[in-house]
Amino acid sequence: MQTKAYSDYLANIGGLIGVPTSRISTELADALEVYFNAAMRKAWKAGNWLDICPYGEARFAGNKLTYPNDLSQTANWTATALTITANNLANPLDGRTTASKCMETAANSAHQVVQSSLTFFPNTDYLVSVYARQNGRDDIKLTLNDGTTSHSAFYDINAGTVGTASNTSGTTCTPVANGFFLCQLEFTTGSTAGSGSLTINLSTDGSTTSYAGDTGKGVYLWGALVQQTSNTGPQDALVAWSQTGEDTIDAVFTVWKDPPSVSYYPREQPFELTPNGLQIVSTGTGLLTGAYTTAILYGATANPVYLYYRKAMPSYTGDTFSASSTYTAGQQVYYTASDGNSNFYKCLAATSAGEDPDDTPSKWDLLEIPEPLFWFATYQAYGDWLTADGQQDKAVGAYALAQGRMDDAWDVQERQMGWVMPTRFATHVTAQVRF
Repeated sequence: MQTKAYSDYLANIGGLIGVPTSRISTELADALEVYFNAAMRKAWKAGNWLDICPYGEARFAGNKLTYPNDLSQTANWTATALTITANNLANPLDGRTTASKCMETAANSAHQVVQSSLTFFPNTDYLVSVYARQNGRDDIKLTLNDGTTSHSAFYDINAGTVGTASNTSGTTCTPVANGFFLCQLEFTTGSTAGSGSLTINLSTDGSTTSYAGDTGKGVYLWGALVQQTSNTGPQDALVAWSQTGEDTIDAVFTVWKDPPSVSYYPREQPFELTPNGLQIVSTGTGLLTGAYTTAILYGATANPVYLYYRKAMPSYTGDTFSASSTYTAGQQVYYTASDGNSNFYKCLAATSAGEDPDDTPSKWDLLEIPEPLFWFATYQAYGDWLTADGQQDKAVGAYALAQGRMDDAWDVQERQMGWVMPTRFATHVTAQVRF
């Protein structure tokens, strides 16, 4: 995706209104920010722009874990003797570069990553899984502690076999795309289950989990899942509009059971729109019964589901960065970089004072602007500025330029590249009306 930055917008609109970027006052900057966000919202929601509408992105329904793909998030995952790099390798299901690289340190200890504070119900069935690929280490161990009992298994992610297992009702190690294996573990909690944790260990031989590490060895991990599979309700098959660690969903077009990137005729997954998100539903007749459980919670072979959706537009706004302040994940700042350009950045992980986008780029994400929307937003914002300045006649021309830029962008997407919204038809074979 070709992108622009907010500093590009300031430079271009500054040229249009005759004010150099260096001389834009605080009051004018605030107004230009408002005009830009209004223009972007208009362009963003105009349709299924290829640049902002992921096609076939894998999402997990009913996952008890937070950040299932990005194990570098220290607020949710605790790593011991591992160096974790997020978004390092293409994942095995939708091909996006979202798998985490986990490399050992030289420490003589366990090499593991843990997510705690998970809630488990007594006498309930659960499924635990992760997609793993060897990178020098061939063995991993999954351990789920439900508050009183540890359920675990070793997996050889080179041979595709399951080793020693404890307190489980089923384990599998299945090869999938891009050298990954899907490692699964099923278990039933005891009568006193409560707050627990998931631990993913690296192992030297399928039995040893504490050893002197080798910095050249590790694994790739993606799609960690803890899912309740008995005594389930609708919330256990919900893809929320906003999932921590994922792009917020603005509008959803289609949901599939199969990845459309590799399936010529992917099967559509029925769903209902709710205030909380996308409710995955069954084609069966059961409702909150045993039949409902098996039909609606179809297990890891069809979880994740695959979405075609539009991302929610980011808000290009934020307070000026302060070197004496600390920031938490999700906060946005307006920062002037060492090259003199000022842009908005989103904090990805908690910072210490002074950790800015120049010094600590891994903790900050530049809010980029999709190029197909950039020129429309620039000229539309210019038209709004002219209108506010009482220059309505000139504003008409600016709005016409903006519309022309949007038409050009649509021409590239629809006519030249042939990318259009798939049309959905309902016939007497695919739909029935009942009263």
